[in-house]
Amino acid sequence: MTTLTLDEAQQHLPDAVEKALKGEEVAIKVGRETVRLVHDVPMRPPGYFAECYRDAEDAAFEERVCRDSKPTLEE
Repeated sequence: MTTLTLDEAQQHLPDAVEKALKGEEVAIKVGRETVRLVHDVPMRPPGYFAECYRDAEDAAFEERVCRDSKPTLEE
C-alpha cells in the first residue's frame, strides 16, 4: 500500500490515481484521518439487506436498486 501525506498527494496525484486504477491501495493522510483511493466500489448483492426489512414493498425496492445499480466509468 502506498501512503501519502496531503501535500505529497497534491504533488503526485496522477501517479497515485494510476496506482489505484491498477488495484494498488493508496492512502492519503489528512491530519489524523486517512482517505483511501479505490478503483472499484463494491456492489451489494441482491438480498444483502433482506433481513433488515419487515415491509415486503421496501424489500422489493431494495432488490430493484441492487439489481439496477451498475458502476459506470466514463472512458
